Amino acid sequence: MRTALYYPHTEIQSERLVRSALLTWDRVETIVPWRGYRGHYEDRAMAEAMELLGDARSPSDDHKRQVHALLEDLLTTGVPETFLYRTAMRHHEDYEMWPQKLMHETWQMLRDNDLIGELLDDADYPASQTAGLTIMSMLADVMAGETRARITDRGIAYATIANLPGVTRKPAAAADGLDRVVPLTFKSISLDQIDLGKLVAFRKREAKASGHHYRALRHLYLDRLEEHLAEAAKFVPGSDDREELDRVFEEEMEDDLRDLKDELGVARRDALLSKDTLTFALAGGALLAAGVVAAAAAAPIVIPAALTLTGAPATIGGMLSTSNKYAAKRREILRKHPMAYMYEVDG
Repeated sequence: MRTALYYPHTEIQSERLVRSALLTWDRVETIVPWRGYRGHYEDRAMAEAMELLGDARSPSDDHKRQVHALLEDLLTTGVPETFLYRTAMRHHEDYEMWPQKLMHETWQMLRDNDLIGELLDDADYPASQTAGLTIMSMLADVMAGETRARITDRGIAYATIANLPGVTRKPAAAADGLDRVVPLTFKSISLDQIDLGKLVAFRKREAKASGHHYRALRHLYLDRLEEHLAEAAKFVPGSDDREELDRVFEEEMEDDLRDLKDELGVARRDALLSKDTLTFALAGGALLAAGVVAAAAAAPIVIPAALTLTGAPATIGGMLSTSNKYAAKRREILRKHPMAYMYEVDG
C-alpha cells in the first residue's frame, strides 16, 4: 500500500504520526465533512507537512449507506452500556461529530437508540467517546477499502473498541500500525529528535522531477516495514513472541544500515583510486607547478604528456566520467538496502 487514511479526527493530532507519515506514505488522506474543506494546523511545520502530504476526502453517498447498514447490524445485536449517551454524567467526555459525515437517517437512528445527544450549538452531534470512536472507525474502514492503510493517533481507544461485544471491525491490513514500527529503525536516535522541517524539506526534494530516486528508496523502506508487520500480526502485541520479532527486526535494520555504509565506503575508495582520478590529480599537480614557472617567465602553461600516465592530455572530462560512474554505483548500492532512505534523510 502507498496511501494511508487517517481517522478519527478531521485533522491529525499527533506530530509523531506526521513524522512517520513523511518517511513512508505517498499520501495521507483525512476524512472531511465536505469537498473543499481545508484542515487547520496552528503549527507551521505541521501545516507545511500536511500541505505536502495530505489529501482531504469526504464520504460519498455509498460510504454513508454502508456505515448505516453496519450500525443497523450493531443495534440489532445490542450495544454495550458504554455506547449510551449520558449528557449529565459525562458531558466532559463528549465526542463530537460532523453531521455531514453520515446520512440524516443514520443520525435519527442513533438518536432514537440514545447513542447521541441533540445537535449542539456548534452544529455537531455529541456521543460518548466509545460510541463516537466506533462510528468513526466504521467510516474509516469503509472509506479505506482494500487499497489504503488505516492510521490513527488514538490507538489505545481502538484497542478497547476491538474487544467490545457486538462490534465487528475490518481485519487489520499489513500496513496498519506502521507508525509504531518506524521507530524500530531508529536504534540510536528517537524519531522525535529528527527536525520536522528537515523531513518536510526532504520530501520536497522527492517531489521534484528528479526525485524519483528518493521515492524508489522510500518504497523499498516501506515494503520492508509492511513485510515485518505482516509477520508481527500473527502475535499479540506485548507478547514474548512479538517482542522477540521486533527485536530481531530492529537489529536487522541496523545491520542493513551498517552494510550500506560499508559498501558506499568501498565504492567511494574505488572511485578515488581509479585511473582517471589519479591521472587528473597528477596532471593537476603538474599544472600548478607549471603555472608558477610560467607566471615567472610570462610564458604559456604546458603540461608534460609524461605526467598524465597514459601520455594523453589530462581533461576535466575524465574526472567527470569517474564521478558519473561513482554516482551510478552509489544508486545501485542504495537500491539494495531498505535502510537507504533513512541514510539519505540523515545525510
